[in-house]
This record gives sequence, structure tokens and C-alpha cells, in this order.
Amino acid sequence: MSSIQAFDSASTKLEKGVTLLEASAGTGKTYALARIFLRLVAEEGVEVGKILTVTFTTAATEELCDRIRSLLVETYETLICEPKPNEDAVIKRLRTLKEVPIEECIRRIRLAIICFDEAIISTIHGFCNCVLNENSFETRSLFEAELNKASKEMIKEGVEEYWRETFAAADPVVSAAASTSKLKFSEMVDFFNGLPRTQDYVLGFSENEGVGFQATIGILTDSFERLKNAWLAGKADYSEYVSNCLSRKDARAKTQLDRHTRILNQCLIKREVSPAGMEILNEMRESKLRAKAEFREREVPSFAREADYFWAVLESFGRAVRVDCIRYLEDKISQWKTKRGVVFFDDLLSITAKAVNSESVDGQSLRDTLRNSIDAALIDEFQDTDPVQFKIFSRLFGQKPDHWLFLIGDPKQSIYRFRGADLEAYFEFAKNTKAQKYSLDTNFRTVTPLVESINAFFQKSTKPFLHDQLSFLPVQPNRNGPADSEKIFMGGSKPAFVIRELCWENEKEPNAEEARSEIRKDMANEIEYLLSEGTIGKRKIRPKDIAVLVRSNPDARKVWQYFRKRGLAAVVFTDVSLFNSVEAKEILWVLEGIVNARNERAIKRALATGLLGMTGMDFQLWNDNASKWDEWVGIFRDCQDAWRKRGVYIALHELLRKTNAIPQNLCRPDGERRVTNFLHLAEVLHRATINNPLSPSSLLVWLRAKMEQKDISEDEYQLRLESQSESIRILTIHKSKGLEFPIVFLPGLSFTSGGYRDDFKYHREDGKLVVDLKKSASEKAKEKGNLEEEQEDARVLYVALTRAASRCYVYHAPIKISSNARVPAQVRMMRSWGAEEKDSDNKENSLAEIASVWVDELEGSAEYKEFSPKQREGTDYEKDDPNDSDVLDLQSEPWDEKRKISGAKIVESFSGLSNQVGFDGRDLDCVQEGQGQQEDLIGLEQMPIFNFPAGANAGNFMHDVFEHLDFSDSSNWEKYISKKLEDHQYESKKWTSTIYEMVTEVMQTELEKGFSLSLLKKCDRLEEMEFYFPTSSVFLPELAQRIPQHSKLKKYLDRINAEDSRKIEGDGYLKGLIDLSFRKNEKFYLLDWKSNKLGGTNEGFGKNEIEREMLTHHYVLQYHIYTVALHRFLLSRMKDYSYERNFGGVYYLFVRGMKKGTDRGIFHDLPDLETVQILEKFLVSNQ
Repeated sequence: MSSIQAFDSASTKLEKGVTLLEASAGTGKTYALARIFLRLVAEEGVEVGKILTVTFTTAATEELCDRIRSLLVETYETLICEPKPNEDAVIKRLRTLKEVPIEECIRRIRLAIICFDEAIISTIHGFCNCVLNENSFETRSLFEAELNKASKEMIKEGVEEYWRETFAAADPVVSAAASTSKLKFSEMVDFFNGLPRTQDYVLGFSENEGVGFQATIGILTDSFERLKNAWLAGKADYSEYVSNCLSRKDARAKTQLDRHTRILNQCLIKREVSPAGMEILNEMRESKLRAKAEFREREVPSFAREADYFWAVLESFGRAVRVDCIRYLEDKISQWKTKRGVVFFDDLLSITAKAVNSESVDGQSLRDTLRNSIDAALIDEFQDTDPVQFKIFSRLFGQKPDHWLFLIGDPKQSIYRFRGADLEAYFEFAKNTKAQKYSLDTNFRTVTPLVESINAFFQKSTKPFLHDQLSFLPVQPNRNGPADSEKIFMGGSKPAFVIRELCWENEKEPNAEEARSEIRKDMANEIEYLLSEGTIGKRKIRPKDIAVLVRSNPDARKVWQYFRKRGLAAVVFTDVSLFNSVEAKEILWVLEGIVNARNERAIKRALATGLLGMTGMDFQLWNDNASKWDEWVGIFRDCQDAWRKRGVYIALHELLRKTNAIPQNLCRPDGERRVTNFLHLAEVLHRATINNPLSPSSLLVWLRAKMEQKDISEDEYQLRLESQSESIRILTIHKSKGLEFPIVFLPGLSFTSGGYRDDFKYHREDGKLVVDLKKSASEKAKEKGNLEEEQEDARVLYVALTRAASRCYVYHAPIKISSNARVPAQVRMMRSWGAEEKDSDNKENSLAEIASVWVDELEGSAEYKEFSPKQREGTDYEKDDPNDSDVLDLQSEPWDEKRKISGAKIVESFSGLSNQVGFDGRDLDCVQEGQGQQEDLIGLEQMPIFNFPAGANAGNFMHDVFEHLDFSDSSNWEKYISKKLEDHQYESKKWTSTIYEMVTEVMQTELEKGFSLSLLKKCDRLEEMEFYFPTSSVFLPELAQRIPQHSKLKKYLDRINAEDSRKIEGDGYLKGLIDLSFRKNEKFYLLDWKSNKLGGTNEGFGKNEIEREMLTHHYVLQYHIYTVALHRFLLSRMKDYSYERNFGGVYYLFVRGMKKGTDRGIFHDLPDLETVQILEKFLVSNQ
């Protein structure tokens, strides 16, 4: 039983002062809060406008407002009538109050209903905003300040300003150090965004340094000079040591020796200081060099020791920059906010707290005003508030017992530490205010067997929450209450709490992803059984009764994708921005088609999107019938006119109606999600033009800017739930807080949580919040930080387990947990059920024995089961079939939604076919290449062209430039490029010179001796030659058997796997467009422009890298098909055509990397005639 006195909404006296009400999950927190409000009105005579009610979110505010209003109305209607047998206990109390006659209660409640619009029910930010607006003089806040949500944009602007002011004109050594990977600009922005905004903190790494920023710069430059001298004196010694003495583990230092030497000579001797010259020191320093056994007694070269010292100085410099940047930003952003007349959301709290706690005359006046206007304050979800909120309410209502202050929450559910929630402050406040402490100790929401199981889960655990002030106190089930009859699973014949453990029978233990995959399969099997056979109360289980709770949005997405494959209807609750969706890209292309209604290429791209859904058959029809195509051009021009006259929403509505887009998209497996996003986007675009009138072109710029932002937190821009239909819910545990689901699956709480940040937070012994860096923090600080993370992990587990009302599934994967990883709370607690807790690095990690004993003690309320990867999809686990292993598995393979159905000839481009295996027809600009390879890019040259945006629009822009460029006349190139940049919505002033330089390099680079594209006249060029070939499902396998071994096409076909081959093929027509065919002397060539970034460095455009790109992204197959097309075209046009005499070959030009005087970025091949003829037979045999 609880040691805290239980709170009864109907009988506990409402005493003035601070009352701390701890409400465990399912105990009726909102129910109690509404009745406290009712009693304050009816019993204590508090006016409805003098009760402040604060909760966590806007949605919770609306729900609470409705609940309180409904209770007031219900109470009034009940009291004016005769008593009924089953009246609410609070209403019964009001009928029999001695102090207040029933007539007075009725009058007070009636007045409260009439004046309910005066009730102050809001979020904490809403309350503070109201205080500041109504008390501008006392709070000294800006008059009519704009509440700005774009704090992250201003922080980014501030970091950019700091970088310019601090490093633009600095010593080259300092500037280079500031450009190393130790000081990534984006990480600095993220770091500052993650700092506490409303509470005091200290920087742990600032305290550890002990020197100022300027002193650190002096140390950096001095150590660089020492390094240079050591290299001049010991270069030969270092080279000899690395060449002869290192073990195989340091093969990289040996193989990269020449490169390291070259870069250091430039950096240290020629004084061409670069970030690369500093970063390679990480591989050359003493602590990274391991000698062979026979050389371990030999002294390490002095340069390696100096490199170690410089590396430590560089790391110290990085920490000093963080400290200096923070101080700069705090001052700069404060100045900007004052100058621009804006405040951020967090400022609302900090300004209010400062004003309320001020000892000035204005501060006292403000406190008196607020105390006179508010008699009672009810603060909901108090465990998730931060110290600033504690300061506000403590100073206003917590010092004297002349107000009612109810703080309602559950410290076990404090899971928003990343948003500033501070549980330590919660306990400190409770202690300092000498609050009366009560608890809600009966769970009315959950069936009795599940309440008992969850109680046992935590009671059996050793110190479950790892906190001296937070112990687990069991709640009482509401035995034989409504939940036990209406929510009971399978009539009580099946356990309410289920532990399912993966039984891995292979010798090699599973990795995390393999285990997750098997768990997803088992969940789907179990859900199929529940939907087929399961009942809750007296009804069948519906999909929307089931929720899958995960730790992150990517996990939710994977579960959703697998469920979709299995045919299980599911929806995802997510915080992902609408602008990060695929649908946002598609609607951008559609809008570009409308804006550029005279550009047929833009219209075709719009029609080819999944939104408008036109197929290759449609394009073939338009190609054959120009009048049909003209109709579509007219439609887009009409939509352009409608946009200008009546707005973007009307234009989109007309286009979607004429293309039948909504019904077509709803037929897709993810159609409901897509249509919801499209309609939401249309609404958002319409609202953007209403709030700030924008021209069509300006709206496109606005949309692109939103799509480029990584994090958009506004609720209106979050993905909406596609419908309230019968669908399984998939959401994160944080998103599920406050919600209830009949059946809950927890598939991922036995895995270590992913993600890594270098910074972390913890509290010192004196209670001060510290922000520190893991790489430089002391072991004691790390232990403290890890402990606080483990504490919150336990609270997250509690929230997850208590979301279910009828049945809860907990999954365990017996994967190895490394010794330096944090043991998940679920695993830690379940291990502690045994006599001795297992080691965290126990290889087997199985809980079979421990969990079985625990389940037996619960006598039917819970069960433990193992499942095996050998179980096939669709297996019914609840129905044990002893002969199941002997049953012949005749289950069909799941149908791949992308697979085409054979039938009528369908026209498809090569790009479209290859899109399914990684080639998207837009040069892969949208792929962020080189991720995970940064260590291999150190020291490589980077040019401005690699900063030019990637993506489909960039690829289209570059193709457009080269398609219409006069190669031989450069006089108008700059003007022409500027116009094309504007046509494609790029900043011409910013990019014209960069693109001009790239074009110049491409035109002047010799493709062969004595020939460059600048010598090519327009009369010798043919752009965008179009062709069609039929394809069949046996195309590639048969072709591979007949192609000569020496052919590059043979090399490609031997690499491609069966799945990719199947996806590329399909019965239908293959359409292609050759970027450029040109004539030089008597030979004809084909050329394709490629704008791939290839890792973002010039070295990525070498011969080997280009050939690998050609093979990896199916370009080899593409140019062979193009060769056949041009070969047949020339054969039909030239009287004496000969392939050997007249075909000059293929050029693929990767334009970003081309450089005059080199062969970088150039791929050339002349396919042999035998290969071309064999491929030709395959392509034209059915014509």
C-alpha cells in the first residue's frame, strides 16, 4: 500500500497552500482536476475567472476546458433535479454541505457556466504571454512585441555572423583550425539549440579549460610553430618509422604516407595552411601509431609526439570556440530581438520569472496584481515543467497559505528532459514549499490482471527508477469495475501481460536489425490472430484498438512499411515535417509546371509525378497526337491564370480534378497517407498566400525554403493523421504519453537506444545543471550523466507499459550488449528479477528462466513465450499445433507493389525503370553522396561548384544550360547562365560566376587530342533525340549469356543481381532521350551530361571512380541502349553508313569535376560491334 495519503475528489479537504497531487497512470488525473475546479467554484465560492488552470499542450488545454465545462453543466442539471441513485460522489457532497446551502451551490455553478469564457485555462506559455501583454510596464517587456517561432533561424544567423567576425580575417592557422571537422558549423548550431533556454546552467568544459579564448588562440599558433619545426627536423625519421615499424593495424598510416607527406609539405613548409593539413595529424600522432613487436622499444619519432600535442590543443581550441560562440550568441541574439521587436516562446517564461521575482517596486506591484486576480492555481503535468516555472508559481502562490496551489503530475512519467523538464527541481520545490502530498492510488482505466502485472514488474525490480526520491508505489486495481467487464481481453481466459522473447537457434547470434526484423514479423503474426479471433469485452478487436509504441520516428516508419507489406492497415503518428515528405517534392514539381506553363519540359515533369499519375502510354499518345498534348498545355495555362486571379488553392483543385488525381492516389497502398499530405500542403500554401500575399514565383521560393529547413516545429506543419478509420496506430512512446489503447505492443525496448551527441547534461551535488562534452568530461561527470539518462529511460519504460488498458506485449531480443553501452531499463529490471543480476555483457542475454519464474508467481495474469525465426509469416501463435513443423508450407511470396503486371504495352523511360534500383533519371543529385566517408575525404580539393545545390532541380538546370548553350561563342554565356538560374529559381548573383567557371571548364577540356566541345558548331549537334524499344521479362538474363566477355556490358550484367534485373525489366516499351548527338569530321558521337557530386571533391572524378559510378548506377546499360538507338538512326539516314567507320563512341561527362588539362570527369567508350548487334537483336526482335 502507498505511504502517501490517498486523495479523494469528494471527501479530501481543499486546504489553502501548496498541494502536491501525484497521479499514477490511469488513476484519473483529469477527472480529479475537473472536480477540484468544481469544488473551488461551488464550495469555496471562487469566481471562475480567478482560477488559473495550466497544462502542457494546446490540445490538452482544449480537452481540459471541455471536461470542466461539461462537468459544470452536468452538475448544475443534476442539482436542480431530485437525487438519483448513481450520482457522482462530488455532486452528492454538494447536496449535503452544511457550510453552503444547495441553492447557493446552484447559483455559483450557474454563474460559472455563464462566465466560463473568463476561465483562465491555458498552457504555461499562454499564461506568461498574457501576463506580459497586460503588465508591460511592470515586466519591462516590449510593447506589441512579435511572438516569433523562428528562433532556430536566428541562431543559425548568429553563428554565421560569429564565424565571419571571428575567423574571416584571422591568422591562417586559426581560420584553418576553425574549418576542421572538430568545429562543424551545423554541430555548433545544433549545440546552441540544445542548450537550456529557461534555466541557469554552467558549461563543464569551460570550467575544465581554465584559460580564455585569446589565450587558447595563442597556444594554438605556438603549437603549430612547434609542429612545423618538428616536421622540418624529423620528416625523414617519421617516414622511415612509418614505412618499417608499424603493425598491420596501422596500414592506413603506411599506405597514406605519400599523401600525408605531400599535404604537410604544403601546409607546414609552403605555409599553405589548410584544414586537411591539420586533420591528417589524427592519423600521424603518437597515440595512433602501433609498432610491431620488435620495434616497441624504439622511441617514437618526435614529430608524432608533437602531432599528439597539437591534436590535444586543437581539441581544446574547439571547446574554447564553443564557449566563446555561446557568449557571443547570447549577447547578439538579445540585441537582435530588441532591435527587431520579437520574443521567442522561451522568453515568455524567463521574462515573466524575472519580473515576478524582482525585488523592485514594479516586481512587488506585479505580484500584488496577479495575487489579487487569481485565487487558485491548478498546474497539470507538473513533473514536466522546468525550474523557471517553479520560480513563477512558487513566488506567486507558494510562500503564504492564502491561495490554493495544486500541482498535479506523476514524477514517474517525467520523460521530456530533452525539452527542459527537470525532475530534480520538482523534488526541490516539493521540499522547499512544504507541500501537502497526496496520491491517486486506484487505476480505473486498466483491467485488474494488467494492473497487477505492471505492479509486479516494478515491485520485483531492484530500485527500478534508480533515484532515492522516486520509488515505485503500487496502484490498486478497480476490481470488478467497468474496465474489468468492458475491456477484458478474451473474457479473461488469456493473460493480460505477455513477454515474448526471440529464440535464436543459429550459432551466430543475431545483430540488432535481424532481431528487430523478426520481432516485426512476430508482431504482424500476432496482430493477424488478434484481428481474427480476439475480443475485448463483448466485441471483436478492431485494428484501431492496437498500438505499436517505438522509441523513434524511423522505427515507426519501418514497422509501418512492414505492416503495409503484410496487408495490415496502419497509420503513423509522427512529428515529421510536412515539407520533408515525398508529396512536398511532387507538389513543388506540379506548381513549377503551372508557373512555367510555357515550358513543356516543366509540364511533362509535373504530369509524370505520382500526384498527377500520367504513364508512359499517355506520353506516347501525346507524342503521336500533338493536339492532345496541346490540350494539356492549355490546361496548365488555365491553371496559371486561375492561380493569379483566384489563388493557388483553386488552381491546384482544378488540376487535381481534371487529372482525376485524388481517386488514383487513393488506389495506391499508401494512398490515404499521400492524399492527406497533398490536401494539407494545398491548405498550407493557401494560408501562406493569405497571410503574406505572394506571387506564384515567390510562393515557389517560400516552399523550397521550407523544404530545406531540417526542423520545423510548428504544429500546422506536422504530418496529420490520415484518417480516424480502422487502422493500427504506430507512434513513439513520447507521442503516446497521456493516451490509452486497448492493446499495446512494445517491440524495441530491449535494444540500446540509438543516436549519439557529444554533449550531455547532468546535475552537480549542489543541484546546478551542467552541460558538458563526453570527450573531455571527467569520469565522474560521465557517470552522473549516464545515471540521469538511465533514470529517464526507466520512466520512458513506465509510460510505455501503462498505455495499455486490456493487454500489453513486451518483446525481448537476446542480443549482446557491449560493456560500454547503457543497459536498457527493460533488460535491467527484468534481469533484477533473478537471484543475481546478470552481467550487462552476458552473451546469451536470455531471460527465459527469470521471466518464467516471474510469470508463475502471477498465477495467470501474465505469460512468457518464445518465438523462433523459423516461424513463417502468418503463423497463428495462439493456436498451438504440434504438427505445424511437418506441414508443407505452400504460402505464396508477398507481391511486390512496384512490380508491373504483364499485359498491354506500357511505355517507360530507362530512367523510370532504373529508378527502382537506385537510378532516378536525375543524375542522383538528390542523393547525399559520400556520407560515412568523411575520413577518406580529408585533404581532398573542394571547389565552389560542389556547393551548388543537388537534387532534381539542379540536374534539370544543368541539362537546360547545356541543351541551349552556343558552345562556340562564349560572349553571351554569362548573361545566358544568369537567366537560366533565374528560370530555375536560383540566386543569379550568387551562382553565375560558379556555373560560368564550370561551363568554361567543360567546353575547353579536350575530349580527345585537339578537340573540345568549344569547337562544336550548332549545325553539328542534335539535342534530345528520342527513341522507343520493346522490352520483355527475359531480356537481361538471356542477354548476359550472349555478350562477349571483354565487353563492359558483360561486366555490368555479371554484377547485377536477379532482383535488380527483375525490377528493370517489364513487358512494354522502353523510351529514351539522348542528351546530345554530335558530328566531328565523319564520325558521330553520343554524349550524356551528368551533374552528380560524387562525394563533393575533385578526386571523386578520377578514372576508377567514374567507372565505378557507371557500373553502380546502371549507366553502362543505358549508354549501350543509346548506342543501339543512334546506330539504327544513322543506319536509316546515311547511305554508306558503317559502324566501324562512322561511330566515334560514347561520352558521359560528369560536369562538376571536369578540369582543363586533365581527364577528370570524362568517361569514354566505344562499344564493340558484336555487342551492339547482339543487343540490337534483343531490342528490335519484337518490332
